[in-house]
Amino acid sequence: MQKFNQRITIKKGELFIKYGQELTAVYGVEEGLLGIRFLTLNGKQRTQVIIGPGGATSVIDVIMRITSSPYEAYAYEDTTIIYITKEQALEGIIGDPTLSLAFMESLGDIVFTLLERLESSSSYCPKQRLILFLRNLNDPFQVEENGWYRAKYKFTHQDIADIIGTTREYVTLHLTDLKKKGLIKVMEHYIYFCKDFKTIIRPELYSE
Repeated sequence: MQKFNQRITIKKGELFIKYGQELTAVYGVEEGLLGIRFLTLNGKQRTQVIIGPGGATSVIDVIMRITSSPYEAYAYEDTTIIYITKEQALEGIIGDPTLSLAFMESLGDIVFTLLERLESSSSYCPKQRLILFLRNLNDPFQVEENGWYRAKYKFTHQDIADIIGTTREYVTLHLTDLKKKGLIKVMEHYIYFCKDFKTIIRPELYSE
């Protein structure tokens, strides 16, 4: 890894944060994609989060003074990380009421998402995990293209299978089903969502 001006460049596949590593900074993705993986209850590793440009990791851990990382972070592709030390992060939040309020609002959203992902990893079947992955990929700020909303990032069927812990054939089967129902379409590995995808599709409705 090469450091310069509070930036770190990471090559695809390179491990960035290890289990148990001391967390000393808040990291944001400037370019590329960062994968976050946890150990599931049965001891298997599973990627739970893909963080793209503008996203951040270790925010909650640093603010809550969690010193030992409960996850691994790795470069899903060549990635540039920007970072500030935990002292800088705490000083900024404590010293700025507006920033403090924004942090508390985002904290609620993050906790809800983490709980949903934890439930996914422990009790959801593969089909439900696929639906949850697609819901998380369905960003509310996506640009509309002829009534469809394109995901920001490309994923092959094998990529998705690796993330949710199943096979490529399984992912292909169920994505094909969603395409036949007019809920998604796929072009050049980009997934496009219909307007009301999150309203129509919920993981609890899709048990095996």
